[in-house]
Amino acid sequence: MLLVSLTMGISAQEGLGINQLFGNRYRNNRNAIEVLVKGKELKDYDLSLFRSLTVKYSPDEAKVIEKLVTADAKDAVDKETGRIGGNLYFGFYQLQPAKGKHRYIFFRNNFLRKNQEPEVTIVYMEGNTTLKELKNLFK
Repeated sequence: MLLVSLTMGISAQEGLGINQLFGNRYRNNRNAIEVLVKGKELKDYDLSLFRSLTVKYSPDEAKVIEKLVTADAKDAVDKETGRIGGNLYFGFYQLQPAKGKHRYIFFRNNFLRKNQEPEVTIVYMEGNTTLKELKNLFK
């Protein structure tokens, strides 16, 4: 039953390259923090799924994650990005809806900023919230 529940919760994420980042890949990596939130905790945000991954001290992983995000974002319906030295520093993408849900990816690579903690963060969200509402949350 738990497996079916988890599969249903991430089904809209299927087909995305970033899907391979969540789950077992970083499970035993103490430099990685993964968060999965779904259900009533997200009701106030009008989201049904929130997944995030932060990886510290690994610029090589940051490059892998950036490539996956860039590939998934090529068909985004809306995007806002910033680059440093030709590399993606941040990206906020609204993807094509899937199964009636809006889908979003947020990416930030602090390895590109000298005065910030060396980490890369990716967030995947889906639900009924609008891009404008999400941007207000992230301000």
